[in-house]
Amino acid sequence: MRPILNKKQFNPRTTLPACRSLAVIGLLVLACSLAMAETGHVTYVPMTLRTAPRHIRTGVCLQVEERQYPQSPWWEAANSDSDAAERAFKAVLVAIKRQDRDALLRLSHPTLGRDPKEFDLQSDAFFAQFATFQLVAVPRAYELDGLVAFYAKIRSSSPEESGFAPFVFAVEADGTFGFLPYRTEKLAFQLLNDWFQDPWGPAKTDRPAYCSDDEIKHATHSISLGSSSGSSHPSRLFLTGAPLDTRGDLARIAAQIKTTVEEMKAALAARKLDDFAQHLIPEDGKKLKEWFASAKPAEIAGYSAAFANQQPFFFFDASPLFVVFTKTSPKSVEVMYLTLGPRNSLLWTNSSYITIADGVFKQGPLEKSALLDQPFSNIAIK
Repeated sequence: MRPILNKKQFNPRTTLPACRSLAVIGLLVLACSLAMAETGHVTYVPMTLRTAPRHIRTGVCLQVEERQYPQSPWWEAANSDSDAAERAFKAVLVAIKRQDRDALLRLSHPTLGRDPKEFDLQSDAFFAQFATFQLVAVPRAYELDGLVAFYAKIRSSSPEESGFAPFVFAVEADGTFGFLPYRTEKLAFQLLNDWFQDPWGPAKTDRPAYCSDDEIKHATHSISLGSSSGSSHPSRLFLTGAPLDTRGDLARIAAQIKTTVEEMKAALAARKLDDFAQHLIPEDGKKLKEWFASAKPAEIAGYSAAFANQQPFFFFDASPLFVVFTKTSPKSVEVMYLTLGPRNSLLWTNSSYITIADGVFKQGPLEKSALLDQPFSNIAIK
């Protein structure tokens, strides 16, 4: 698992790198009882496609349960209305404040949070940075797939090291919640955290972007990314897609996808590398040209043959992203990400760049669904 802390680097603005230290509890306990979260509500957050030049907000929507809290330090107040996750969160903050390693270990999830090496590394980082950061608000939390993630706003003397960081808890068999002191690899959480930390998420704006009602209403497919026993809030992805031979509302973009792929095949067959590279985002086109310049003829021939063998058959419209599924054999599928370029052209994106999106489209339940005799029929919304 990736750690949620990293003793060498703290950067709450990124998702894949780990955070270094998360909280300081330096506020006075309020004498009055503070209001806890409003009733949780279902909401839908847009999935991010990370590319070399930028992050792209897509039309793929992740269903989560959102809680909103007051800006006041509610975690300091004794409140009998706190639920199991909130009580666990408060207890972890107390353990960190007191630098109580044994208590933090007991509060950590028995199977997901007590790896000796990882736990020692993370607890040391928590305690070492205790006097450096101040926890100033915990305005939101999210529940999905047996997890509850509280997003803490932290302040440092250095503006570059201030921002939001998640405290994540996993449900246990008895309904209590165990702390995850290092980062979980659950795909739905990674998608949520991408959105939260991106420019259109709550970490950067007071008006975060959510998926619209129309996007959910017009979705054609829905799939669970994985749930946990005991979870009442399994995450779901909502997508809009169609076969490449569709005659419906997506026919125009389907035709453009087919034309783009055929032009790419023709350019490779004619060994017109510049023409082929024009169909890639500039960063990917540059890398491809560099590889062609050093590759052996047999390698180039193999690449060209592999691309020529791909037959697009289905796509998801997540404008400005189009996720295109291609078959290379009856039991093998590949995925191309096409994004809108100049004059609404389609550009192959992330041709050699691995991201969290690959975990959604290139493996797991969506890959299996793509291989059905009627692709994605098992996740179609009836």
